[in-house]
Amino acid sequence: MASQATKTVTSAAIAKWTLTLDPLPSYLVAGDGAYFSGRLMRDAVGAAGETVKIQYCLYDKPHICYDIASVTTDSQGYFAYDWDIPYTMGCKRYLFLAVHPASGASSAMQDRPVAFRTRISISAPDKVSAGTPFTVSGKLEYESDRGTYSPLAGKTVSIYYDTTKLADVTTAGDGSYSATVSIGTTGVFTLKAVYAGEGLFLTSFGTISIPVVGGIPGYVLTIAGVAGVLAVVAAPIVITEWRKKARG
Repeated sequence: MASQATKTVTSAAIAKWTLTLDPLPSYLVAGDGAYFSGRLMRDAVGAAGETVKIQYCLYDKPHICYDIASVTTDSQGYFAYDWDIPYTMGCKRYLFLAVHPASGASSAMQDRPVAFRTRISISAPDKVSAGTPFTVSGKLEYESDRGTYSPLAGKTVSIYYDTTKLADVTTAGDGSYSATVSIGTTGVFTLKAVYAGEGLFLTSFGTISIPVVGGIPGYVLTIAGVAGVLAVVAAPIVITEWRKKARG
């Protein structure tokens, strides 16, 4: 005799989770704030009340990650967090992402460098003669902690007058630099010391423009930039040409 058994089975659809992290700036700065935001979706609908972790991973070991913060999504699935970047993370690259532990969903990793803030000073004679060598010197430093600056050694500083490069010089162990240069024409010029950083460039920078007639006082100026970001300090210099008076 034939027999059979039956059982009612309910088939549940598997939820599709999507997690996005909004694009971060092209670089981050140690000691500054970094704003993280994004959205968690479940089946194309914002997932409310879910825990999302914001993390960073080591650039050369992306499997080693650390939590920055745990946040809860709002009624539409959005999340946000403002993070103070530790100084200990300066001058390195990291991978940043968001993860949803409950579902295993994660955002795409974002590769970003964390730079140090820098400052540079410049000093030169009040007035020099055209074609005569003179010394340009100063110091390059980085912000190693809040309000604390330390020497930045072994970095290239370029010396310019207006847009013409005079020399490249490497900073010493105490961050100082010195270059002997000359300018072969007369006039009033802007003398600049430039630290271009580690491949990161800022399109705006500080300069100074002062009308000069005859001799001028010496200037030592400091303008902050960002490590790995263009930092420029400028001071005016007068170039004169001396001629012997012809005898009558």
